[in-house]
Amino acid sequence: MLPAARERVGGLVIWPARPLERVYRDSPPTRVGERLRLSCVRNEYEGCMFGLYSDAGARGVRLKVSDLVLEGGGGRIDSRHVRALFVGSIPLPRNSPAPPEELDRLAPCEVPDPILEEVEEVDLEPGVTQPCYLRVYVPPDAEPGEYRGFVAAVAADGSEARMEVAVRVHPVTLPSRRSLYVTNWFSLESIARAHGVQMWSEEFWGALERWVRFMSEYRQNVFWVPLDLIRVRREGGGGYRFDFSDFDRYVELLLKCGAELLEITHVAGFKQWGGREIALRSFSVAYGPGDVRSEPGERVLPHLLRALEGHLEERGWLGRALIHIADEPTEDGIEEWRRVSRLVKEHAPRLRRIDAVETTGFGDDLEVWVPTLHHFDQWMDEYLEAMRAGKEVWFYTCLNPAGRYPNRLLDFPLLKTRILHWINYAYGLRGFLHWGFNWWHGDPFRDLNPNLPPGDTHIAYPGRHGPLPSLRLEAMRDGLEDYELLKLLEEEIVAVKRRLGGKALELPFERRALELCRRAVPSITGYVRRPEELLEVREEVVREILEVRRRPLALVLTEPPEWRPLTWGPVMVLVRGACEEGCEVEVNGKRVEAGGGYFATYAAPDGQGRVVVRVRKEGLEKSIVRRFAIAE
Repeated sequence: MLPAARERVGGLVIWPARPLERVYRDSPPTRVGERLRLSCVRNEYEGCMFGLYSDAGARGVRLKVSDLVLEGGGGRIDSRHVRALFVGSIPLPRNSPAPPEELDRLAPCEVPDPILEEVEEVDLEPGVTQPCYLRVYVPPDAEPGEYRGFVAAVAADGSEARMEVAVRVHPVTLPSRRSLYVTNWFSLESIARAHGVQMWSEEFWGALERWVRFMSEYRQNVFWVPLDLIRVRREGGGGYRFDFSDFDRYVELLLKCGAELLEITHVAGFKQWGGREIALRSFSVAYGPGDVRSEPGERVLPHLLRALEGHLEERGWLGRALIHIADEPTEDGIEEWRRVSRLVKEHAPRLRRIDAVETTGFGDDLEVWVPTLHHFDQWMDEYLEAMRAGKEVWFYTCLNPAGRYPNRLLDFPLLKTRILHWINYAYGLRGFLHWGFNWWHGDPFRDLNPNLPPGDTHIAYPGRHGPLPSLRLEAMRDGLEDYELLKLLEEEIVAVKRRLGGKALELPFERRALELCRRAVPSITGYVRRPEELLEVREEVVREILEVRRRPLALVLTEPPEWRPLTWGPVMVLVRGACEEGCEVEVNGKRVEAGGGYFATYAAPDGQGRVVVRVRKEGLEKSIVRRFAIAE
């Protein structure tokens, strides 16, 4: 048995927050003696903040964790998979542009964000809370059930406070694959400065690998590749020659660390944002030792693009590669942008093009469209039409959107970061882009860029030996894991369809995953705001995965779908389903024939807005419930 949780020993106090809730330096101890609770599937990370406090202060406080032990069994999650970490706080002089109710805290204040993985002990200031974070990784082979353990804070004088931890592990395993394309643009120069190394030295390559591995651990799978890595030379009156040795070393590092797409940087840029004029980038061309000249893109790019496409094909990378044209074309600049895009197509016809865009109507001049989230919302019909025409559509965030839209800004609730990837699933958007992974301004732990919303420039911090995560980056990974759970539910339903065969194969029962997702994201600005609401939907996704697998096998499809609000008039719901041969079926108490494993009927929702389908066979039974919101 684990020792009972103690509220206070030697003046130290420790208490848990709830998932997606921040603990601030001025947060009072409010849940002392309660357990920190997490719910996980296997092969997943999950975390939660907690606080430390002492009226008198305490010196040399360290955190320690126990193994997590399965109640009633021999299962164990080793303590090496459980980390208790101190969290730093960033001064916030002003808020993002949003209504006060959309912010986590009004400025001025200090916002907890950097997770200080390299800090082993802290001194507690008297009467000031130290924010902390518990991160748990559940191995793929963990037995399901509830695990118990503890986190303890131990001061240099031997005083201690302990908090019990309870982790519920479900019998579902998160796939390791990355179904969603995710890119954060990162600054190579920031990495070099942070670690005091010369760009492209061997020390730099080592630092770069640590950062790329870190990004991959947080489920990034698209990495940008600077076009400048291709060295250009010209000898005498001859043609251009291209040296891909640095380019290849860089790409090989990315692929070794888990990259799935290579995002080659822009060939051009607008002379001012929102303008019409565009300029091809120039290139440094070596004519000989010490003789390096700048040459215009009009002269170099046709040769470079042909050589690049050929090289990518030779190395087997062409299918993984994308290339940018010019960032953020608007309606005013689209024709000039189109001219450059067609130049790229002419000289590298098999190289797919991608851009962050501020308008619509790119037709066949762009393969991967990446609008800002608010523009996708506002011009959705045109982007959905592009998707139907075979274009791939992602979305991006930067300093925008703000207001009531979700984003990953420093003073936004952590839920707003996690919900971004539920939006990916809800609208079939295949990727996510943000420009600022590590573009720090001044001291990353003290200074925010005064010209941009707080946190827009970065979501990670520099440590002595490598990158440090943030609470926002943890929430982003959680959202990407949620996306994979929704995909898993979809795949589990498809697997049952194949087992049932026949009519089951004709209907989109896998739409159930979208129905659950839409509970959390009824619209892009109408997403749930309370963490417990989001986490309850996530729990329902897990329960549904388990229920779909359970016999008797049965699937249900309703029209309208569950997430669509209804107006009484009266309301009638079409119910169609597939099940194992020989099942008895009832819909809201009405017996329904299931010939050949297929059934169909109509039903009025009951007084609780429910349609309940009961399926029985050979002593086995399951109930499938759909709930509808009905307005009078």
